[in-house]
Amino acid sequence: MATSRESSLRSQDSKYDNPDPSAIPLWSHPDPRFAFPMVDMDPEGIVAETEYKHRGRIETAFHQTQTKLVIGGGLALVVLIFGIVLIASSVHTIEEGNVGIYYRLGSLQEFHSLPGVNWKAPFITTMEEVMVRPATDEIESVSAVTKDGIQISFFKIQVISNVEIDLLITLIKKFGIDFKRALIFDRISEELRTSCASQNIDEVYNSEFLKIAPTVKTNVETSIKRLGLDGIRILNLVIPKPDIPSDIAQNYKQVKVQWTEQLVATQQQKTESIKKETEALKAVADAERQKRVLTIDLEKKILQKETERNVSKINNEILKEQEENVARVENFKKKQAAEANQVLYSDNYVKLEMAKAISNNTKFYFSGDQSALGAIFNKILSN
Repeated sequence: MATSRESSLRSQDSKYDNPDPSAIPLWSHPDPRFAFPMVDMDPEGIVAETEYKHRGRIETAFHQTQTKLVIGGGLALVVLIFGIVLIASSVHTIEEGNVGIYYRLGSLQEFHSLPGVNWKAPFITTMEEVMVRPATDEIESVSAVTKDGIQISFFKIQVISNVEIDLLITLIKKFGIDFKRALIFDRISEELRTSCASQNIDEVYNSEFLKIAPTVKTNVETSIKRLGLDGIRILNLVIPKPDIPSDIAQNYKQVKVQWTEQLVATQQQKTESIKKETEALKAVADAERQKRVLTIDLEKKILQKETERNVSKINNEILKEQEENVARVENFKKKQAAEANQVLYSDNYVKLEMAKAISNNTKFYFSGDQSALGAIFNKILSN
């Protein structure tokens, strides 16, 4: 009977299918000396059955504990994931040059956050970044009609603007997150169409083109002050030349070609005139140069003549002084001789000398007392 019960128990547990006696469970005891096979102690198999049931309860408790641990770990993992998601939904970073605005359950809040790490209420609050530093925006195209009915198009209009941070919330509440479109882009398009409608195609494309951008910019700034409390600043506006119909563009091209030819002809005339003026100026310069040369030569000759005259004058003065000195010497000699003769040629001396001369001559010819010689003799003899 014990053998049949043991066989039935072994059929329920694969561990008892091994015929090795060492695989038979031992009697549980703290001291291994008292451990012995249960088969020897329980020939009826009661102990083995009890042990088997006890092992089943232990395994069931182990499985239950393992299940609880898995469930507890899963709950902890869920809580951890929820915390991570909560933190990730609360913490956000705002880039430099932007500010953050917040919508709580769809309602725009009255504050904004600055660049850096910021917090918000998770799940019920959403955040939007708005650029407030100067940014370049581009309007793809604007169509307009001129005063004379020509349709033109402006492409890639560029505008640089920035937003006043203090008025950002007001602008968004009034015009939405895309407030630049309402205050800048649409206003530029409107002012550009108005400006083109008041001018003809030639004024828009040529003569008045450079005035369009400043006029549009001024009018848009006025609209921003009126509508947006001056919350946006337009720093620069660039409006390129419009695209005009091809036939008009071809006419402008022909006009420009003719204008270029006229410009070339005018330039050639100016060049010829400049050449002639240059030749005339060169001739005048040559004449002036020759004149200056002749003047210098004449001045040199005049200076030379004046020098010669001065030299001659000096020589004449020297000669005059010499001759005057000679004359004074001769005069002095004559005076001395005269004084000596006056003393020497006294009347008696003269009479004596005449008498000597007469005595030396044997013949005298005179014609009476009236002749010169007769007069002399009369005078001498009378004395």
